[in-house]
Amino acid sequence: MSSSRSYAVPILLILLLGLSLQLLNNGAVNSDASGKIRIEVMTIESPGCPKCVAMERSLGRIDKDVPLNITKYYYYTDEGHRLINERKVKDSPAVIIGSNVINYRDYNGDNAKMEQLIREALAENNTNDSSFISLPDNKSANMSSDGKGPFIDLQEFSLYTVSTVLGAGLVVGFNPCIIGILVFLAASVLSSTGRKRDLMKMVVFFSFGIFTMYFLFGLGMQRLLQTDAVSGVFRYILTAFLLIAGLSQVFDAVRLNRGKPSIFRTDWALKYFQAGVDKRRFSSYFLIGALFSLVKVPCLSGIYLAILDLLSTQSYLVGAAYLFSFNLGVILPIIALGSFMAVGMSPEQVDTFREEHRVGMRLITGLTLIILAPLIYWQWI
Repeated sequence: MSSSRSYAVPILLILLLGLSLQLLNNGAVNSDASGKIRIEVMTIESPGCPKCVAMERSLGRIDKDVPLNITKYYYYTDEGHRLINERKVKDSPAVIIGSNVINYRDYNGDNAKMEQLIREALAENNTNDSSFISLPDNKSANMSSDGKGPFIDLQEFSLYTVSTVLGAGLVVGFNPCIIGILVFLAASVLSSTGRKRDLMKMVVFFSFGIFTMYFLFGLGMQRLLQTDAVSGVFRYILTAFLLIAGLSQVFDAVRLNRGKPSIFRTDWALKYFQAGVDKRRFSSYFLIGALFSLVKVPCLSGIYLAILDLLSTQSYLVGAAYLFSFNLGVILPIIALGSFMAVGMSPEQVDTFREEHRVGMRLITGLTLIILAPLIYWQWI
């Protein structure tokens, strides 16, 4: 019995010592070496953002005067989305101090004004004795309040964004590349069967193949863009790609205007498309659409990748919904032109329209991509 007691006493002392150290450690989390309370500051940032680097430098200077405990969150993470929704953050980068939110638009690049706003918020925070700020409860912005599963918060939707994304999809869809292959497929179907119903079936499943391929690729890219390693460099890669793609579209417009052939030629793929049409199966039309979406990547991918970069700032489900709207815009012109040909417009008329306006369509697409490049690089959109 005495032996058990002799072991119990040191074990109890060790446990008490460990508990004391833990309490001391917890008490020092928000204190510096001099015992001053560190004020909790949270930032919302994006990787590779020059504006975020300037904000961090300013916070570093302020930290020398007022001890700060800075916690950084990327906008695309679950914690970042929770803070954005809870604190009504309007843009990135942003600084959150107590109940104060300092958005980039509040100082618009004026670092002196930013430091002034931060110091005022810190002074107010000290006055209100609110040195510690608790995070919102750990409920994802994409989870329903009853915890049964994910849902899309309709408050996150913007009619302006939906219209913009849908309009971008229409621009991509109303493209000489797509119109040309649609005319080829429509002429092949009508020459083999002569029935308008078969033409509409081909158009619908061809469109569905394009939609499915681009939608699945977009979902995968959205996940990829929410990783630090990719998102930090993607903006630079995308900017360079937009410039190259835009210049190539303008160059092709100049060639076409001079009567020279387009540089975006895919004659080698027509035999595969023709083989699919000859089978007259829905699955063949679907696969033709999927194959076309891969063949025409150089022709269509500029605006598509720019849209993906913009949608990566949204939560996954909201981004997926916007992506659905974009891809719907891509296939609507195809379905509309297919419907016109089914009710009486001949493929030759559609092809004549394409030939007469393809220079203008190429030029508009190229200039749009070139304009997007600096906007993406400096994060103005």
